[in-house]
Amino acid sequence: MELFIKQIISQHLPKIAAMESEEKDWRYQLLELKDKVLFDRLSLMKRRELLEWLQWNDRNGTYTDHDCIRKGIPLFTKLQALATVYHHIMCDYENWDGYMDKEYLRGKIR
Repeated sequence: MELFIKQIISQHLPKIAAMESEEKDWRYQLLELKDKVLFDRLSLMKRRELLEWLQWNDRNGTYTDHDCIRKGIPLFTKLQALATVYHHIMCDYENWDGYMDKEYLRGKIR
């Protein structure tokens, strides 16, 4: 019986540890915010941090300055990065109206 319990623990312990680290990771914490609280938090972040979140959230996207230059597209400004992060998070909420403060975002995000 003791061996069985140890096997169960050894199988589930990595999953539990991963869940705990997700709770502490600032990138996952952003996913839990919405509306004004999310906007306020994003406003305090640096451009580099916003781009880091975008890269983490969408590894196939073009968010780094290096990738933008290589593809010949304009670099993200801080406001564009903020709006893109906000859009990525808020679009998962069914009742989101498409606005960030007074600006309509849907269809404007690259």
